[in-house]
Amino acid sequence: MRFVKIIATSIALGAMSISASYADISKARNYYEFSPNVLTAGQPSKEQLETVSADGIEVVINLVPKNESIYNPQQQVILERQGVEHIHVPVNWSRPKTSELTSFLKAMNEVGDRKVLVHCWANARASALVYAHLVLQSPETKVEEFENLKRVWTDVAGYNLDRNKTWQNFLDENVGQAQ
Repeated sequence: MRFVKIIATSIALGAMSISASYADISKARNYYEFSPNVLTAGQPSKEQLETVSADGIEVVINLVPKNESIYNPQQQVILERQGVEHIHVPVNWSRPKTSELTSFLKAMNEVGDRKVLVHCWANARASALVYAHLVLQSPETKVEEFENLKRVWTDVAGYNLDRNKTWQNFLDENVGQAQ
């Protein structure tokens, strides 16, 4: 009887340590779900990156260039330890390029139906590129997806897309105007 009690206690303590170390990706900075399989966020913490596979995420696309201070050089190793594919598509916040969008679209096509987290520093770049991907896949959703994008920029990330001419122009040139 005592042996069973010790085993039960060990199992309970093990479960507590697992749950204590789990970092829910939905708690990442400016997290937003475009769909159950397409998630966006600002830079996840190390703890969140260490448990993304527990959230069912199979691929992480990192848009943060290596020269930005928030860039995590350990991210790829952390993800690969969990069997999560890491794709790095650096996108310049101040001067986004069509070639960067093309690389992102190629990565999203490779992702297919797998669950993906796309992140940047604050979820402005990430949400804008996911918007472009969704609209280019299904042009009839442009107005609805543009409203989602504006919601992410304003309500989630605290940015104002209407005042950001760089990203407005970038999206207009590459996706077309939403209105």
